[in-house]
Amino acid sequence: MPDSIAAFIADLAATRIGATVNPYSAYEPSIERSGGAAIRVRNLADYLAARPHPRLMLVGEAPGYQGCRFSGIAFTSERSLPPERRTSLRPEGWSEPSATIIGRALRAAGIEDDTLMWNACPTHPAGPTPLSNRTPTAAEVDAGEVFLRRLIDLLEPDLICAVGKTAARRLGGAPAIRHPANGGATECATGIATIAVRLGLDPRVKESL
Repeated sequence: MPDSIAAFIADLAATRIGATVNPYSAYEPSIERSGGAAIRVRNLADYLAARPHPRLMLVGEAPGYQGCRFSGIAFTSERSLPPERRTSLRPEGWSEPSATIIGRALRAAGIEDDTLMWNACPTHPAGPTPLSNRTPTAAEVDAGEVFLRRLIDLLEPDLICAVGKTAARRLGGAPAIRHPANGGATECATGIATIAVRLGLDPRVKESL
């Protein structure tokens, strides 16, 4: 039976990857609203459906608690979503610095709607508390590769690019750009602008380089 977005998300929601938290099935009443997982599933389904054949796919390391953990979408802060699509108990929603930087760079390059964002490990590696992050283990990234490869086969992006070292190692010879964290914001934005030129999507960026 051919794969589909619905089947992909259903399988993702049903999986357990190491000690990570699955945003598409988890419920932590101390930090999120009831029914949050279903909202995140809907957020992801709408996001993927809007990008049936993306020009660019950016692959990061793993969801963070300020981003995908509550939005359901990689490199996306819940604060950027309508209030009814947010799932944390934080009144104003969480805002992830990396998501802000990458989103701004994609909009400046004119490729936000042509870009699909994902993570090598698609579930949240929480640290010592639910509102913390840790680096995913090699085994967790290995388990996540099933969904990475499946999504690539399903949506067939024109160009795949790693964001950071973990994704670069997983994607082998794919192009890579600097992750925006730890002082990498400017270099990351420059990398995205260069990719836009490569895709031929925004001649204004080419003229400014």
